[in-house]
Amino acid sequence: MKIRKLSGTFGAEVSEIDLREPLSEGDLKALKKAFVDHQVLIFHKQQIEPQHQLAFSRHFGPVQKLYAEEHRIADCPEVVVLTNEMNDGKPVGVVAAGDYWHSDLSPNKTPGLATFLYARKLPSQGGDTEFADMHAVYESLPDTTKERIASLRGLHAVSKLKNPRVEVTRPGGAEYYKKQNSIPDQSHPMVRTHPVTGRKSLYVSLRFTIGIENLDDAEAQPLLDELFEHQEKSDFIYRHKWQIDDLVMWDNRSVNHRASGGYDMGDIRRIHRTSTLGDVPF
Repeated sequence: MKIRKLSGTFGAEVSEIDLREPLSEGDLKALKKAFVDHQVLIFHKQQIEPQHQLAFSRHFGPVQKLYAEEHRIADCPEVVVLTNEMNDGKPVGVVAAGDYWHSDLSPNKTPGLATFLYARKLPSQGGDTEFADMHAVYESLPDTTKERIASLRGLHAVSKLKNPRVEVTRPGGAEYYKKQNSIPDQSHPMVRTHPVTGRKSLYVSLRFTIGIENLDDAEAQPLLDELFEHQEKSDFIYRHKWQIDDLVMWDNRSVNHRASGGYDMGDIRRIHRTSTLGDVPF
């Protein structure tokens, strides 16, 4: 197995490994270290089935069941289908997933740890995924801003209807998110400490962070706008241009990501997703 660091602040490509095969103890140890060190790992040419993706994901924590049953692989329900495919006018999978910057499941008390995406079908253009190094984002903030946010907690909401910065694009999305309006917002520290490395990162996102605990919106919203704008600087971003049979995994404790779109509904994109349970941010 070989691990090659990408040219930016984070990310690495892993080669000479077949994820259909059981991992050796040495390779698993090296992968877990690389996962924390590089934050995003890319595996090309992995001709895996859902059961292989599920088995690999389990090495990084308990795998969660997400979304509705009809969007899951029947015999591997922890594997979710993200696609614009339709069957008799109904979506085969989740159509508009990840369309704004976010860290997976941050509106939960215990957010996600690792997310795994595997490319099965790709559109003729577009469909990239962008990743932001939130360690580098935090470390590059002015000292005055670091002091200002050091003890603040962001409010994370799952419903898009609570967030004026985003739009509902999913078919039937308004009704879907209306049901989520009653779910209480979750607060997390805006400066998150990684439990393995001790490095700090900025833990807010355009998609989920709608306010700041115990701070009036007149002060909170301009501060969030400033942080969101800072996060989107190109120095902190890796844009992944998918190839068929790519598997990409990342650490939600220190990475934000978004689907960049750019393809037509009739141009099929099919991605299989698994996600593992993380830990309470501190």
